[in-house]
Parts: sequence; structure tokens; C-alpha cells
Amino acid sequence: MPRFLAPYLAPADEFYSYSVELALGSWSYVVDDGVVYGPGWYPFHQIVEERKPDPSNPLSPRLVPTGTTAPARVRLSPDVEHRSWGNEYVLLSAVDHRATSQLWLLVARQGMGAMTRRVDLVLDLRQRTVELPEQCPEHLRHQAQVKGDRLMDLVMKARAERRRGLTAPGPTLLGPGLRPQPS
Repeated sequence: MPRFLAPYLAPADEFYSYSVELALGSWSYVVDDGVVYGPGWYPFHQIVEERKPDPSNPLSPRLVPTGTTAPARVRLSPDVEHRSWGNEYVLLSAVDHRATSQLWLLVARQGMGAMTRRVDLVLDLRQRTVELPEQCPEHLRHQAQVKGDRLMDLVMKARAERRRGLTAPGPTLLGPGLRPQPS
């Protein structure tokens, strides 16, 4: 598990070529990675595997599930496209009863891309609060708060699914490319 980091604001704007200006509107975040549910405050886990010798191929060990899980860093995206834009993806990681999220907030369109600012938020899953960096500029604060609240909503929905007995995110929490296709 990564060590705890405080909310962070990058010192300067960066040009992001594969970006879009996505209106805050009414979209939600969805899981854009293959994960399972595991115990604890943070629901997103990966199955722990270990290398074992493969009797049929001694030069190539195989990965075997250990029967345990560990908190996983997960990629999230807005639920508006099959593949999101670079600046709209979010990385979420577990840290004790908190999670950190790495976002790139849109500052301004520029040419074929946009100027963005990296902001790391802290979600306190026990208190159900979102912490922004104190030095976050006023013109980015609303965007950061809305996205932070939506991240918290996703985590709370995932925890509710886990309590209902699901072992992995259900179709409503999965990105379009990961949803089961009707046969």
C-alpha cells in the first residue's frame, strides 16, 4: 500500500495534447480497469498471484492465484465514451482509510490540446470527505470539488455493491468497454 500523501497541486500548468473540455454536466466516473472487490475501506482490489514452476515448461514459470487480494491502483474515466481523453482519466489508489486521486484539471483550451494542472485529491472514506490542496486556484476549485465528489460517489456505490455480495464491479460501475455484451 502506498504511503499517505497530502493533497498536491502541480507548480505550473502543462500542455496535454490528447485532451478535451468535458462539461461537468451530469456524468459519473466508472471503473476502466479489471479489478475485484476486497475487504476494507477501499473496495478495489487485485488478485494476488505468485510464480510457480510449470512442470510442462520448466523455463517459464506460471502465475497462480494465492486466494488473497490486495488494494489496487485503478483507472477511472467519465462514463461518456468507450475511450476517454487523457486529461479526463483518474488514477485512484488506496492509503489506509483514505484514497488518493490524481486528476488533470482543464485550465484552458490551446490549439489541438489544452493546458491542464495536475491536482491530487485525498478522499477520506471513513469520513466521506474530499480534501483539496489549500493552494488550489479559485478558477480550478469548483472543477476539483465536483470531480472529487463524483469519485467519492463511485467508491460508495462500489462499497454498496460489495455489501450486496458482488465480487467485482457490476455493469453500472464499469466503463463501456468492460461491460458484458448482450448475446
